[in-house]
Amino acid sequence: MLRNWILNKLEPYKDCSRVLLKDHLRLLGESDSTVHGFARENGFTVIVAATNLVFRELYDKARSDTEVTKLLVIDRAPARRKANLSVMKAPPPFYPDLLAETSPECRINLDLRQFLKETTGDENWPMEANEARYASLIVRNLQGVIRAHSNLRAAHSTRFQDQDFRTIVAYATLGIPEAAFKKMDAQHYWKIGLLSYGALEELETLTPEITKPIKDELRSAPAPFCHFANRPAEHVIKAFYLSVILAQHSDTWNLLLANIDPELKTLADISPDILHTAAPQLIDFDRDQAHRDLLEVEKSFTKDSLKFLLIDTFKINTPSGFLALLEQEKYSNLIRSLTLLIALKDLISASPVKGEHEKIHEMLFPSDGRQTARFCDTRQSPSWSNIKEAYRLANEVICIRDQLAASVKNLKVMKVDDLSFSLFRETWNNKEINRIEYYLSALQRLIHTASLLDRNEDELPTLFSNAIADINTRLNTIKDEVYRNIDDVNERFQDLVVRYYPQWVAATDTDDGIASESPAAPLLTSQFLEKCLKPYWDPSKEKAVLLVFDGMRYDIWDEFLRPVFEGRMKIIKDLPASSLLPSETHITRKAIFAGTFPDSFDTRAGEDALLKDGLLRVFGYTGTVDVTSPGTVGTGETVRYRAGNLDVYIFELCDKELHKIPMKTLPDGRSVPSRPLSFVYEQHLKNIIDTEVMAIIRGLTPGTKVFVTADHGFGQVARNPLSFEATNLNEPGDCSYLNCRIRVPIADSGIPGKTRKNIIAFTPDQIRMPKEESVSRDGHTWLKQYGAIVFPKTGFSFKRPGAPYKPDAFTHGGISIQELMIPMIVLLVKDRDEGMLILDDIIGPQEIIEGEEVEFRLPMRKSHEYAGKKEEIRVDIDGTWSREPGKWPLPRQVTFVAEHEIEAVIRFRPDSDDATPEERRTGFMGRILALTVSYREGYRNIRKVRIKKFCVHLNSEKVVRRIPPSLGTILGLTPKSMR
Repeated sequence: MLRNWILNKLEPYKDCSRVLLKDHLRLLGESDSTVHGFARENGFTVIVAATNLVFRELYDKARSDTEVTKLLVIDRAPARRKANLSVMKAPPPFYPDLLAETSPECRINLDLRQFLKETTGDENWPMEANEARYASLIVRNLQGVIRAHSNLRAAHSTRFQDQDFRTIVAYATLGIPEAAFKKMDAQHYWKIGLLSYGALEELETLTPEITKPIKDELRSAPAPFCHFANRPAEHVIKAFYLSVILAQHSDTWNLLLANIDPELKTLADISPDILHTAAPQLIDFDRDQAHRDLLEVEKSFTKDSLKFLLIDTFKINTPSGFLALLEQEKYSNLIRSLTLLIALKDLISASPVKGEHEKIHEMLFPSDGRQTARFCDTRQSPSWSNIKEAYRLANEVICIRDQLAASVKNLKVMKVDDLSFSLFRETWNNKEINRIEYYLSALQRLIHTASLLDRNEDELPTLFSNAIADINTRLNTIKDEVYRNIDDVNERFQDLVVRYYPQWVAATDTDDGIASESPAAPLLTSQFLEKCLKPYWDPSKEKAVLLVFDGMRYDIWDEFLRPVFEGRMKIIKDLPASSLLPSETHITRKAIFAGTFPDSFDTRAGEDALLKDGLLRVFGYTGTVDVTSPGTVGTGETVRYRAGNLDVYIFELCDKELHKIPMKTLPDGRSVPSRPLSFVYEQHLKNIIDTEVMAIIRGLTPGTKVFVTADHGFGQVARNPLSFEATNLNEPGDCSYLNCRIRVPIADSGIPGKTRKNIIAFTPDQIRMPKEESVSRDGHTWLKQYGAIVFPKTGFSFKRPGAPYKPDAFTHGGISIQELMIPMIVLLVKDRDEGMLILDDIIGPQEIIEGEEVEFRLPMRKSHEYAGKKEEIRVDIDGTWSREPGKWPLPRQVTFVAEHEIEAVIRFRPDSDDATPEERRTGFMGRILALTVSYREGYRNIRKVRIKKFCVHLNSEKVVRRIPPSLGTILGLTPKSMR
């Protein structure tokens, strides 16, 4: 309304070279983009200034710029400063030279009284409307002022006294303009007493004659409203919300209130009906104010009062106690965070109470996706978010740990002949055991580093700090147990590989040309072209994309990539697949492109050359393989190839990143990776997926075939060394931590006894590795011959002769289920309207002004296929904004999509402190908003991402302050010699 009025004032002068806009009442506000948008459209350079120093610097700079032809100057100096000049205050802008260049009609004075007259059609608005004390209230509550004025005209068609003006301003400020010139009801009491008490106190100092009758009405109202007339507002608010919290858990809440704070005893006379009906309605009036009030109540809890309430009264340290608190608490995140912490301690204990935890998990993470709405869920609380995530991870860890233990028990009694790749695939992937290392790492990192408590430990009963210590200790025990069981799985997996890997290598094709899916014959990376790409792609008709992720374990695919891909694609085939031995990048990744085993190609050749040969052999393709640089500026994608209708993208997902992580020793003597697995996944890997991988996925056209695979996985390196003599090797470099090429056959090697008993040996022929290799170095060429390739058994690693033994925390190249079992997936890109949920593009401004709160909207609806179904879709929305996605997280939103389209509204105020010096210099800050939408489609978790770029115009008054901070105290002051 006001913005349009201002634009209408400016529009006639859009062709003038100089326009002066006097905003002495500051109607525009510092972050208003109205005038800036007008200026951009009409070629104006804008100068905003409230002091002469700022004005002069910007004005002189603009005049000296030959490209600046049109100036729009906004004078924001307060009227009182212009009327009362002082040598002790920064002088307002002084611009006789500007006035000389600006015609009188292009000098626009923003007059609030005139705006009100034109908007309401009432010429009787008093001059007081242009007084600063009223103007600020009117501008903040403009709609309310217009509404209250309409009430005046309904009651009195011509009257407009000074008292009427103040009544209009007062009722609009209190948020009840509809009650102006009428009798108030209970709803208005609530708004004044519990939401607008701050405004009431502000009006008390401004217009006490208006607030007196309002307070008289409050005195005759029921409790707690009557107390606002005689007691400090903060006391009444505290008593009300504390009563609301306590009444959830006890019928004798008024007695508990007096015990917690004796000063509030006289305020414990609230009717139960008002208590239970007022809180939800008040929250609907102003959720932000309700949050602030509850936050103050939570801060008022002392260490002793929390002990009295939670431990002594509500029995939080018993299963029935923490379950009841979590079920009943709807307002306080402090109470439920502390309660869930105690529940978490019980969940991971040696003997948890399973029935209570099943109820808690269903309450926090309902299986049908429909969660009971509670106000506390809308209140941002890092502690609650962290402890809730910790509880989720802990529940996953406990369930998978039990599955792992049962699987180990079964595997230990099986004969080798009964082992199969499909059995391990079922155990490792379908039972989700592959994720337990990541979940454990994420859980421990969360407990160690995240804020789990809303206040310092010394401000809480010792029960809670002791609980965190107990949780840490118990998690270490669980971790040791889990890794022992994983070692047991790998021992049997190595038995499988020893028995069957040579047969997998020697296996012949099946009749239909598709790799056998029998348990004994997984698809090897060297067979990708022949057994995966060829059966599912017609190169003459179809567009295909191959994504090769270096170092991608199955947990990465299941946890991070699969939900993203399934948002745009449907899975055609999930093939059982294995890396080659040894699972080294230069062997198994190149085998993907060569389409054959390492004994049939040069492992030193480029992948583009190998791909060309492989496509010729498998498809008869005679075209070129073009090498292109990645189109992204990130670090994940390394290279792109194009061969006809096939595009190939290679990503260094976490292979190189893992090789940089050493082990560190903790004070208690335990050795742990210096960077946890969850850190690598969540900080490095997820960033690559959300930016570079998503950039490719968004550009895929419907009908494109997509092939996803990896060269190998990785695992933790055991710290039990096995040594070789230098004479066993051609050179020390032939020995790595997880494999070693022996110079002679194993029977003739003379390897030491301990080492000999704890290795797995293959001949090069058995695994189709080269038996000899020509090496040139320092001008010399010699032939290296290999009699065996050996691998350490589970629990061991190799020590290179003459080198220190300092293995990284993680690596690959050996025989473990984490290294060898890899994804090999065939997908088809769906039409954009396929799937359960349809997301449109993010709607919002391209440009905003520094300090302005920005609003973006994301429309979403059910697809046509699902539109007729009544079930709601629960949608979780996570957002970040920054130069690089992921830096500044936004509060998570949860919404439900029913039969009609809805819009998720994302509001935030970009922090200009994030601007770089270069951005400050140019005056523009480009940023990216990334929204990740997650929902369940059947048993699958689906993730979709939408990204929008926006620009922040930086405040010119901040831009010019490129001087030492010590001079800040004299900015704009007149030098003493000139006073």
